[in-house]
Amino acid sequence: MAHKLAEPYSGKNPVPNIATKLTSLVNPQKATDAKAQQLQDQSVHREEKQTEKNARRLAKGHVMHVTDPTTGEELDIRNAEEDPDVRPKGDNVLHQNFPPPNWKEHRDKVLSITNASIGYISAAFVASFLLSALFSSVTTRVLCLIPPALLSYCLLFRVNKAAEADFEQRIWHAERMRGLAAGSDVDGDGKVTDEERTRESAEWANAVIRGLWPILNTDLFSSLIDMLEDIMQSSVPTFIHSVRVADIGLGSNAGRITSIRSLPDATTRDTGDPTRGEDSLSAMGIDAETISPDDREVLDGDHVNLEVSFAYQGLPSGQSAKSKAHNIHLLVEFFLGLKGVYGFRVPVWVEVTGIVGTARARLQLIPDPPFVKTTLVTLMGLPRITISVVPLSRALPNVMNLPFISGFISSALDTAAAEYVAPKSLTLDLQRLISGDDIKKDTEAIGVLVVHIHRATGIKKMDTTGSSDPYVTLTFSRLEKPLYSTRIIKGDCNPVYEETAVLLVDVNTVKLREKLSFQLWDSDRMSVDDMMGFAEIDIVDLIRQRGKPARRVSPLSSPDSQERPGSIEYTVGYYGKCPPNKALSTDGSDPSLPDDLRERPEFKDARAVALNDLEAAVLVTPPDPEWPSGLLSVQVHEIRDLAVKTMGKECKGGKGREGEKGQDEGEETAEEGEGLPSSYCTISLNDELVYETRVKPITSSPIFNAGTERFVRDWRKAHVTVTVKDSRLRENDAVLGTVFLKLSEVFVNASEVTRCYSLEKGLGTGRIRISLLFRPVEAKLPPNLLGFDTGTLEIRDVSVQSDLGDLSKCEIRLKTTTAEAEEKLSRKTAERRGEKLVWSPEGVSKLPVRQRYAAALLISFRDASGFKTSGRKALGVLWLRDIVDRAEGPVEVSLWRAKDGDYSRLKLNYVPPNGDLSYWDSDKEKVERVGTVTLDLAFWPGISEKHHEMLSGAGSKKRAAWDEYDRQKSAGFRDSIGELATQVPQDHQASESHETQARDGEQQAPEKTDETMTGGPVNTQEGDDEDARQDEEAHGTNTTVSADDVEVESQAQVDGESGDEGQDGESDESGDADSGKKKRGVIGKIKDWRQHEKELHRDHRGIMQTKPARTAEWLKDNVEEGAHAVKERFKMKARQPDVETEV
Repeated sequence: MAHKLAEPYSGKNPVPNIATKLTSLVNPQKATDAKAQQLQDQSVHREEKQTEKNARRLAKGHVMHVTDPTTGEELDIRNAEEDPDVRPKGDNVLHQNFPPPNWKEHRDKVLSITNASIGYISAAFVASFLLSALFSSVTTRVLCLIPPALLSYCLLFRVNKAAEADFEQRIWHAERMRGLAAGSDVDGDGKVTDEERTRESAEWANAVIRGLWPILNTDLFSSLIDMLEDIMQSSVPTFIHSVRVADIGLGSNAGRITSIRSLPDATTRDTGDPTRGEDSLSAMGIDAETISPDDREVLDGDHVNLEVSFAYQGLPSGQSAKSKAHNIHLLVEFFLGLKGVYGFRVPVWVEVTGIVGTARARLQLIPDPPFVKTTLVTLMGLPRITISVVPLSRALPNVMNLPFISGFISSALDTAAAEYVAPKSLTLDLQRLISGDDIKKDTEAIGVLVVHIHRATGIKKMDTTGSSDPYVTLTFSRLEKPLYSTRIIKGDCNPVYEETAVLLVDVNTVKLREKLSFQLWDSDRMSVDDMMGFAEIDIVDLIRQRGKPARRVSPLSSPDSQERPGSIEYTVGYYGKCPPNKALSTDGSDPSLPDDLRERPEFKDARAVALNDLEAAVLVTPPDPEWPSGLLSVQVHEIRDLAVKTMGKECKGGKGREGEKGQDEGEETAEEGEGLPSSYCTISLNDELVYETRVKPITSSPIFNAGTERFVRDWRKAHVTVTVKDSRLRENDAVLGTVFLKLSEVFVNASEVTRCYSLEKGLGTGRIRISLLFRPVEAKLPPNLLGFDTGTLEIRDVSVQSDLGDLSKCEIRLKTTTAEAEEKLSRKTAERRGEKLVWSPEGVSKLPVRQRYAAALLISFRDASGFKTSGRKALGVLWLRDIVDRAEGPVEVSLWRAKDGDYSRLKLNYVPPNGDLSYWDSDKEKVERVGTVTLDLAFWPGISEKHHEMLSGAGSKKRAAWDEYDRQKSAGFRDSIGELATQVPQDHQASESHETQARDGEQQAPEKTDETMTGGPVNTQEGDDEDARQDEEAHGTNTTVSADDVEVESQAQVDGESGDEGQDGESDESGDADSGKKKRGVIGKIKDWRQHEKELHRDHRGIMQTKPARTAEWLKDNVEEGAHAVKERFKMKARQPDVETEV
């Protein structure tokens, strides 16, 4: 596994742990996760165990047989000696003897030239003699000898120069062969192996290092420091709740390169011929024609291999700080105590006294400066590292003399180094490091997998009731955590899901030969979930068929020895990234600047360094509106001048002096010190939390360099929210500020934007630097699948046309399957309009929605003519995946009646609006269609006031989520959520790949639809005033496949707008406020007082400016959160993906 420098730790790049953690109490959900890990490929788990084992073996001096990731050679490695010899062990190739030239070939070549020359000279003199015989004059005869004499001189000169040139060439060839061999055949096997190759000294390199060492800017190592903090944070005991490397210094004592040598590839050592890139790709099962040149260059390319032995020996240091500063040193601060309750800081001085080791590097060569791009580095065994850790207190001894802490620090260093010992490696982008640019111009993901999960049939009955509660998870075969999970369909052996997931694919996924795994689980309330089977498909095969989805029915494979019947039907396709559209190129300037100031030098942004044509195009080309779906990268770099607002002089106490300023001006800014916030950042995409950084304790300039990549359905409507919070003791985390970014307003002149933004609507001040990058993909989703997953459903009226008896005596209950909220339409509002019965309430019914693409709107008709409401008489079901965001108008769905009164299958299984039950494999006869329900509705994207009770968690978690929304609303950020800000062009001008050109223009492919979706959305799309189906027909979709083209696999083959709502709400509230100003009673004044107090408390004013009040609120929220955790422990839940975190 190759780790990348400055790559955020995540599920794909885990932080190495050295501490053995105690298992938690029995939890069915955690037990299910553990079982899933056991049932999947255990390569990751075995790899971690093997790393720990290798670290222990190497630490004991054992020899290990590994594969060198740079050359591919099988070799033995060991760690550095306990008492290493730091003297240079290098040699000089000039002291080696030349290999003997091939004198026989030299003799043969010289003789061949000489013999030919003698023949020519002889022939010339014979011809001259015969010619001279024709003349009687002596002068004439002498003149006849001049031409052969000149010819003889020329030929002898040619022989001399040819012999010298051949001799020189063979001598220099011997020199070349001496350099290539650079060693002696000690064992006499006719080959010079790696161990027999000469290790050259490199004093010229050491002279350069000695000159650069004292003047190197330590900011270059900020990413390494961040990585070291992550490793230490994940490895410290529980009583240490955070770690920070406050400072790093290289000192004046430089490190040394003791020896260096070049190494050929193991595959070319015997033949000497370079390996073609296509051959190495073929070894991974990848067709070179199916991947882009950039991806091909990453996977393989021209390179050179080097082995470098290095050493560092610290100078003797005394008790003074000056003497200790000569060597490499770190200032590390440990924050001890009970997390969230009490803590104190312990600063320690870490001095590196010695390092000895050997590393190998594989340098990828490129034709442009600096001629080196990606470098893969691996360690040949654990390096010997000795350190001295001294607490910054005269009363405490050298920490390294204490057994426990000494062992912990040594184990942490060994574990961190073992992550890069062969066959593992570290990947560095030297081209980017040399350019000094920390901004991404391309995503790590090379494409996406669009997966439509249709249904499962004939699965095993797992429960004692004779049924199952199935759900499907998507994972990679070697990855433990679920990447997507469907809803649970209770009591059904033939579930119909009709859900869509999009998974990101990166280069490592291809290199590891991952497979996409469909896992079918049975959910249990009181015990561990059981896997009922799985089906896998090779991702490499999907990449070969780029842009061509396939619909399949795959039989389920058993995870154990028991027979597991059933099959799963799905559609899956791989879609790569689109190149930037050159027709949309701009100057890349910041559109927020006025035109008359944009060209001034002081207002021009420092352009990011473009290393190739693609990066240059990304910096000046905005995303093409024709391709709305794609990959979004969000990266948080750092925050400058971060501080907590102080309202007046309350922090000083007392009355203050007469004439003093009301508030401090903040002219003096300290980077570290007491009272500074311990900040961390959260990233939300379309009101869904997707990433959280770790805490950077007590600093005004936190450096994060962390971020995430996500799939965005429609960048024209999407928004990103970055919230900075302060981790506090004995109170809830405070919001220091929020940055709200609407992508359509950011990506105006470029597809990559890096800017500084001020923190707004929080308790803090400062400026945060954020990078956003968008790369579209070739997938064209239907308009109904381009919306938000969170929103509010507005229903204005409901009309019914049915064959049933009089429904006017029924009340209507509106409810979604993923929320507890319910709206009722009284029977008193029903009236007859022609053949239809219409319920028209005075107000608009609003329902909060989360997990929209797995949710359905249930329209339940219940008889309310009696004293008590009776059971359900009929049911209408509208799956929210079939409607388009912000589209207002009527929607027709089928009205159903269950013959036995059981509507459970209708509520959970997908039913198209037209009522086609052809995909139901059972229970069709138990329901009958009795009419049509017409709904006047609209789906407004984004969180609204109705979502308060739906926010995840309880106590502090719910309060934090609602606080973020409340601050955004008060700042006016939520006035245009989900609006289509870019008009979709009628003519497609994007630069497309050859796989998608046939779908556009004159060669428009026939429309492909999924029959279970009834041809697409059921309402119109706002923004272009076209019917959704017309939009689909004009632009085409390429992610669905007709059910007529389904591939059925055998078991043998397997074995082989919320913004409008906010505006309306605000206008209503303002109207109420205006009317209230005229006449406000006691209750109105109380409401005003409570609203005012809420606003004060949000900014830690009023009673909340005191620490005890905030602590009391924190205690209350923790009690609620604990009660919520107990309540949720035994609920039936699918295995949903966790929020990605930095640690």
